Amino acid sequence: MNATAIQLAIDSYIAAWNAQDFERMAAHFTEPAVFVMPSGTTVLPTRTALAEFLRTIFVPLNARGFGHTRIGAISSRALADGLYLAEVDDIRRYRRDGSLLETLEVQYALRRDPAALTAGLSIAMALWCDPGWRHRLL
Repeated sequence: MNATAIQLAIDSYIAAWNAQDFERMAAHFTEPAVFVMPSGTTVLPTRTALAEFLRTIFVPLNARGFGHTRIGAISSRALADGLYLAEVDDIRRYRRDGSLLETLEVQYALRRDPAALTAGLSIAMALWCDPGWRHRLL
């Protein structure tokens, strides 16, 4: 596995995100999938449950005028054989009128998966982060 495969997998997921194709978004994930957000941790046992969860994420986004997402650089590293971390910086969500809605960062844990939708990788976990989190030492 290489950085190009990880980039392809993340780009494919973001394309599904921008299309609000919840089933295709969910198809990028393992079963179960884990979302870690400031509001809590959610474990989705099936892709059907994940698609419904993603649908709920879009309710407030669409109410705020969500139009599309663009991502910045992806840093990737191997964690173990068949397990990878992708840190996606500078994720910008824009409103339909083109103005900036919000900026965030996400870390994705990906696993080698022969049945994966894209590039032989499935996302196992998504961890939401505030921009600049790396500089906030405890």
